[in-house]
Amino acid sequence: MTTLPELLGRRDDGEIALVVDGERPLSVARWRRRAEDLARRLPSGRVAVLQDDWIEYAVACLAVHLAGGTVIGLSPQLTEDDVRSRLDQCAAGALLRGGTLDVLSKPSGPSDRDGTDGIAEIIYTSGTTGRPKPVAVPHANLTFGHEGRGKLFDGVEGLLAAVPLGTNGGHSALMTAITAPTATHVLSRPEPANVARLIAKLKVGMAVVPPAIMARIVAYGWHERYDLSSLTALMLGSAPVSMATVSRLRRALPETMIVLGYGSTEAAPAFVSRPIPPGEALEDHLDEHLGKPSPGTRLQIVDAHGAVLPPAELGEIRLRSDAPQRWYFGDPEASERVFADGWTRMGDLGQVGEDGRLRFFDRARDVIVRDGVTVSSSRVENALQWHPEVVEAAVLDRGGKVVAAVLPRATVPVEELARVAADHLDPSERPDTIVLVDRLPHGPIGKVIKRELAVA
Repeated sequence: MTTLPELLGRRDDGEIALVVDGERPLSVARWRRRAEDLARRLPSGRVAVLQDDWIEYAVACLAVHLAGGTVIGLSPQLTEDDVRSRLDQCAAGALLRGGTLDVLSKPSGPSDRDGTDGIAEIIYTSGTTGRPKPVAVPHANLTFGHEGRGKLFDGVEGLLAAVPLGTNGGHSALMTAITAPTATHVLSRPEPANVARLIAKLKVGMAVVPPAIMARIVAYGWHERYDLSSLTALMLGSAPVSMATVSRLRRALPETMIVLGYGSTEAAPAFVSRPIPPGEALEDHLDEHLGKPSPGTRLQIVDAHGAVLPPAELGEIRLRSDAPQRWYFGDPEASERVFADGWTRMGDLGQVGEDGRLRFFDRARDVIVRDGVTVSSSRVENALQWHPEVVEAAVLDRGGKVVAAVLPRATVPVEELARVAADHLDPSERPDTIVLVDRLPHGPIGKVIKRELAVA
């Protein structure tokens, strides 16, 4: 079984693995040396890691692995109550916060399969549609396909991962820093202006950015203030990407390969991707599909009874890979609902065309049934974003009515937005009400948290 420390050991000691804010480098040798020193003081059980600094977080996570423990990654943005709740939920034996190690009370008991499969990490979901859930990641799942992961970045001069510390995105950034043959750049503040500024300053060849961040960069003109032309590839994941955003990105970055990604914390390493290369006619790519399964990923669309549906039929999306499956820590009932026979239920609806491409319809919880007609909130949001002044939109079910909350750059007549919706949607899909808002609530990786929207 390959471990993360073994993967890092395959890189040259003198290589720079991680760089914070373009100024603070961490070499492979220094990362390993500091982690080895810390590992001598750590227990071998489940250790929660709570740091507000990328380098300290990277050192602490590697140290837990070296000590034979399980990493529970925590975001510094969590409230103290949330921290305590997660420590209890994961039965953590210790908390490593800053330079302090707190040994906690004896864990309340093992999770299902704990100690059998060997949990490497417990990663929390983003909590877009409900409370964040702890996902147990076996060692063999965590390191599966590491050869291919590294090859993704061959020939790339620097990679920027504009993701928050202590999240699933932050975990992916550390995995990249361990396996990629180039420096992985991370930011203390992954905000739109700062992301654009650092891309221009560092002239990185590739960037991994949440769609909400890139949507703001092009909406507010940060791409015009900073030169982003060094990017040969821009990877967007963690949330559906509207074709309006893709269109704006193509105009802003005509020479950049734009890659759309679809997956989840639960389903990894299975994912679907869609490369949109430069130099091809934009209209060829405005069909709202997410691409095809990556090598080693299988895709199914099933009905409510789990029967596989034929092409073009709308149903639930399921993904699987050849890696050992993840599960929800300490929650066998939820695990049974989501992880079935090697397949991961994505909680999304979609369809697969004859061409094998996945077309996303909506999150199952966000679908609106109005007068017996099923309406995709995602399609309505995407349609509204074709208005040039719209930054983003969130569509809600309010008693069977389709209500759209729209964040514009400047005040826009609601009638204009209604006309744009009418241009892109069938009559049965159009919103009943459009409300202008001055902000939308977001989670740690930029997804809109609809349950926190107070729109009547």
